Amino acid sequence: MGRHSIPDPEDAADEPHVGESGYQPDRGYREPPAYRAEPDYRAPRYADGDDGYESDYREPYAENDETEYLEAQYDDGEYDEGDGFDDEYVDEYRGGYADEYDPEYDPEYSGAFSDGDFADEQPTTQFGAVSEPPPPSTPTSRQRADWDGEWTGSHRAVESGRRGVSIGVIVTLVTVVALVGAVILWKFFGDVLAGRSDAAAARCVDGELGVAVIADPTISTHIEGLANTYNESVSPVGDRCVKVRVQSAESDRVVSGFANAWPSELGDRPALWIPASSIAAARLEATAGAKTVSDSRSLVTSPVLLAVRPQLKEALAQQTWATLPQLQNSPAAMNALKLPGWGTLKLALPTHSNGDAASLAAEAVAAASAPSGAPATSGISGATSLLRGQPKLDDSQLGTAMDALLNASDPATAPVHAVATTEQQIFQRGTSLDDAKSALAGWLPPGPTATADYPTVLLSGDWLEKEQVTAASEFARYLRKPEQLAELAKAGFRAEGTTPPSSDVTDFSQLAAPLSIGDNTARVTLANATAAPTGSSAVTIMLDQSMPTEEGGKSRLANVVAALNNRLKALPDTASVGLWTFDGTEGRSEVSTGPLAEPVSGQRRSDELTSTLDDQSASGGGAVSFTTLRMIYNEALSKYREGQTNSILVITTGPHTDQSLDGPGLQEFIRGAFDPARPIAVNVIDFGSGSDRATWEAVAQASSGNYQHVASSASPELTTAVNTMLG
Repeated sequence: MGRHSIPDPEDAADEPHVGESGYQPDRGYREPPAYRAEPDYRAPRYADGDDGYESDYREPYAENDETEYLEAQYDDGEYDEGDGFDDEYVDEYRGGYADEYDPEYDPEYSGAFSDGDFADEQPTTQFGAVSEPPPPSTPTSRQRADWDGEWTGSHRAVESGRRGVSIGVIVTLVTVVALVGAVILWKFFGDVLAGRSDAAAARCVDGELGVAVIADPTISTHIEGLANTYNESVSPVGDRCVKVRVQSAESDRVVSGFANAWPSELGDRPALWIPASSIAAARLEATAGAKTVSDSRSLVTSPVLLAVRPQLKEALAQQTWATLPQLQNSPAAMNALKLPGWGTLKLALPTHSNGDAASLAAEAVAAASAPSGAPATSGISGATSLLRGQPKLDDSQLGTAMDALLNASDPATAPVHAVATTEQQIFQRGTSLDDAKSALAGWLPPGPTATADYPTVLLSGDWLEKEQVTAASEFARYLRKPEQLAELAKAGFRAEGTTPPSSDVTDFSQLAAPLSIGDNTARVTLANATAAPTGSSAVTIMLDQSMPTEEGGKSRLANVVAALNNRLKALPDTASVGLWTFDGTEGRSEVSTGPLAEPVSGQRRSDELTSTLDDQSASGGGAVSFTTLRMIYNEALSKYREGQTNSILVITTGPHTDQSLDGPGLQEFIRGAFDPARPIAVNVIDFGSGSDRATWEAVAQASSGNYQHVASSASPELTTAVNTMLG
């Protein structure tokens, strides 16, 4: 058989057919053809005999040692593009196999298979049933000049073995990958860090959100410490960083600030206020309106006790709040307690750095002194009696009273025998004493407990931004968390869920139910009636008689007189007070200004003032207020009292009817007469709503005084204003 002859069927039978065991397709084909049922072909036209081609075709592969060839004989230089194979092999291959036999398919099989049956395979030749499929129409890698295998002289070729990769290439590749990875990581972490930096910067893009908090001096230090911790971890509100700032101030200053001009030394008006008791919150609502307080609830508590020497605690065992006024004012009261030589109770009720202990004690005494079934306000006389009988000290500071109690060598002759204060303050003082147990004790009167409840008062008003209100509320919630309450408990406050500290001066015993006075109006009335003076003052009252309007069942003038009398009872004897009145005709001096204890017309000035006020009757028709103020101001300048706070209290309805001095003229006079070295403030309580208001506001401002408009004389607002401005 010729070199390009097709093998005889018997020759081909030695090799496995497609689909039979052991069949392997030639390496040059992509996939073996899928097996199908073999059709009956017509007898092929083979040549007889064997020309020995089969041995030529097979044996070179068997005899050749490919490994030896690859390692020893193969040389790339000997095989250029033209030497790899001859194109005639391609031509002969195609011509000898494909061209010669393609036309000889039997037409009866032309439709046996659809066009898509072998869409992914090479065209099937006539001898597909017994031989491998023909090569693809395009040259394979062995037929191209760039193939680097071995040609064997037949139609088979041996591919070369896999070549090794240079170490240098590997090193270069690894280096490149490492560099690329480093760049990617650097960029990634750089972006992350930059993002964090940007995020941190973005937290305060709108600046700082200041939250003003004012706390009573008895708790302000502890609140400030907690605020500092809070500021370190609080989340921003919007794009502003929260900064809580705590100021310390007595409740009187806060209430007065809302009633009049806000004191600049206290900073911004607060978003959160923590006074010593709910009395202060009630007073604020009465002064600035209920809408000013959006929420008020107790944070911690501390009961009001009497700080005493241990021997007095035993003697007071059978006493109550109701018996204290008699012990305070009866010269030999202590003899009945088997304490001869002690004289009176000498109970001090300091009002500075003592929370609201004095007011809370006054509430307890009033409630205990009131007739059975009557409101606590009916027992005001007992409370005022207790206040007026307290020992005279240099000031109203708690520290001064405690020093007078503890520093005396003989308790019986000490200037102070007892001090009304809170359990927390007694605990704190005990920590500073060397032998506290033998020097100091706390006595809790039986019955309902007067309690300083330290409310967190959230405020609302046009001075606050919405974010400040939110931040203040969050801080108030923070203070109520167990960790913060535990810190406050360590300082001697009582807090739910906490354990009190050990103490030699108080045992933090179980308490009776808290004292209940009634609604806020009753509490404000009691507080105003028993409020102690904030300092030594010299005040001239300028009272408008032209106030016949009826409010609350009485004339406006009668309501004003009642408020003035109640306040006068609470002032110390050292306070200087005088009285002028005016109507539509003239202004006149009723009682000269001087100390309340000083005799006038055969009686104390305080009594003279009270009787003169009670004699006032309302008149109608005009008021010469501007000219009257000018006369009083000139007199106050000529009789200026050094060491006292000099002021004039104007109470008027208006309008001014004297044409000899108009509003601009009065303002010009005050500005010219005001002397910063000898200041005389003009404080104004105005019931009117006419053109005089602008003048009164300007006069108050020019003299460093305060102006307050009061809508009704029957409201607690009047009482608060009188107490604040009368000293």
